[in-house]
Amino acid sequence: MDLLMSAFRGNDDIKYKEIVINEKSLYLFYMNSLTEEHTLEELVIRPLYFQTDGEWKGLRHVYIGGEPVESINDAVQAVLEGFTLVTDREELIKLKTYTVSQRAVEGSAIESSILGPHDSFNESLQTNLSLIKRKIKSIALKTIMGSIGEETQTQYAILYMDNKVSNYNLECLLRALERIDVPGITTASVLQQMIEEVPWSPFPQLLNTVRVDASMSSLLEGKIVVLLDGAPQALIGPINFMDLVNAADDEYNRSLTATLLRHLSLFGFFITLFITSSYVSFLTFHPEMLPPQLFSLIATSRAKVPFPPVLEVLILEIMIEILREAAARMSLKVGQTIGVVGGIVIGTAAVEAGLVSNIIIILVAVSTLLSYLPTNVLLRNGFQVIKYAFILLAGLMGLFGQMVAFAFLLSHLVKLKSLGAPLLSIGFKKGRGYSNKGVLRVPERGFIKK
Repeated sequence: MDLLMSAFRGNDDIKYKEIVINEKSLYLFYMNSLTEEHTLEELVIRPLYFQTDGEWKGLRHVYIGGEPVESINDAVQAVLEGFTLVTDREELIKLKTYTVSQRAVEGSAIESSILGPHDSFNESLQTNLSLIKRKIKSIALKTIMGSIGEETQTQYAILYMDNKVSNYNLECLLRALERIDVPGITTASVLQQMIEEVPWSPFPQLLNTVRVDASMSSLLEGKIVVLLDGAPQALIGPINFMDLVNAADDEYNRSLTATLLRHLSLFGFFITLFITSSYVSFLTFHPEMLPPQLFSLIATSRAKVPFPPVLEVLILEIMIEILREAAARMSLKVGQTIGVVGGIVIGTAAVEAGLVSNIIIILVAVSTLLSYLPTNVLLRNGFQVIKYAFILLAGLMGLFGQMVAFAFLLSHLVKLKSLGAPLLSIGFKKGRGYSNKGVLRVPERGFIKK
């Protein structure tokens, strides 16, 4: 008792209560912010009053589901995790009384779906586990539990199908988790950077998703899913580049339509790197490559612009980036108004003032729209950074600079790995055929049982 009182001294949120039953003193320790009074009354206090008759037989006789605590450190950690400690100065047991209101299972505003299910993860690890295990009822679905963070002791869960997973990928993940030594983890995106082999890369090497159906589909393909307590996202790996580009509704769409949309997302996304940088290259180094009528139109549009093409493009791209970030950090209604009205007003005023040309307004708008085709936010932000490198090299070396930047980009992508597997894999797995997550979306076929 002295050790427990000393450990909890100075923390007013940890409550201490003494109960006397048949002249037997019992002592309770619990955290008020993690335990509701009703739960404490029903699960802890009420069972004690059923022992009013007869001699005292010990705490384990009263609480069959109670777990014994062997050390003071374990007792302190149990209270911090939401357990209630009960002791009669002879035994010390802990009872699970963690009751905190949680956000309901809702649809995702980021990865919205038209044809598929709308349930998404929330901040409760147990709820997220139940969402997956409610859909996959197989003994092959294995779960590894653990905690990370010296101060926060945040729980995580690793899920995989034992009959489909690659042991090499699983070992890579477990080794990465063992190497992490930090005070705490705030969200899944932070854990993702610690697991990835190349965290400074603009491209994510794990898929970050809030969709339950995407996690279930990945598990059935032999991938690994990592859930973190307090984070409404799941980390999935190993992945290939197309997993980052594909839309959430591809599996529910017709095969031809889904294939067309995948091609649009893939090629349209790469066009964002070249559309504005090519404008800089053609006007600065290669005007002879433009058709005479188009060159005349651009020259007329830029007659009053005092800046070179590379500076003109950079100014407008930075303005669009500022508008987008400002709209994202405001409230929903105000942000939409600022994004639309700000873009129209600033764009029109810039053209009338002669700071930029009409042509570059169109090109930057198209480039921004194309960058939103993939739903993965981390991939989209990575391409926004790379786009500036293409523009600068185009201003220095023209088309040759663009090709140099593209060569470096492909070289970097080839070197990236996701839990030991190449990020630019082609979608085929040895002995399993096509994973249906590549460039093509083939029709789903079942087999008739004989």
